[in-house]
Amino acid sequence: MLRRFWFRTRRLIAAKVLHTDDTPHDIALGAGLATFVAFLPLIGLQTLIAVGLAALVKANKAICVPIVWITNPFTAIPIYTGCLLVGRLFIPASEASNETQVVAELERLQSFGILDSEFWSNLLGVLLGLSGALWLGCLVVGTGSALVMYGLARWGVVAYRERRRQRILDRELRRPNRKFSHAIRRTEP
Repeated sequence: MLRRFWFRTRRLIAAKVLHTDDTPHDIALGAGLATFVAFLPLIGLQTLIAVGLAALVKANKAICVPIVWITNPFTAIPIYTGCLLVGRLFIPASEASNETQVVAELERLQSFGILDSEFWSNLLGVLLGLSGALWLGCLVVGTGSALVMYGLARWGVVAYRERRRQRILDRELRRPNRKFSHAIRRTEP
């Protein structure tokens, strides 16, 4: 089951992202934007924001969707706790809200089902009402992650396309030239 999922995912990425006519810059820009948006505490709106930004800057939109799903109800607590701790490095504790209350509220929300509409409305309300430390931490972590993702995605696309071009060239060189070999057979006595 998992093997089939990964095969389909790989095939989808290859078909919709790597084999498009987009430049490596456009694909990497879409990956970078999606990574930045994925770390913003706006679960439920991230896909719309990432695809909208990608459309504005003419980046690849297909790569945005799976990347913004990095943050989901299962990963929100560890990711946003880490971002909150990063934000605490810049904002003193007296100016920010109590992080234990924030973490407790996020853990309470985990008791709801993901498909429950109350979960999403409560989660969005909690995340929008959080302290500046969380937002600053999310911006710092999101920016750093986006820059790394841009570089990795651009390098990966260029390497993939070059390797694919080389395989096609090697295949063509190994294949006997049918027209040429056919012409030789006709001229032999």
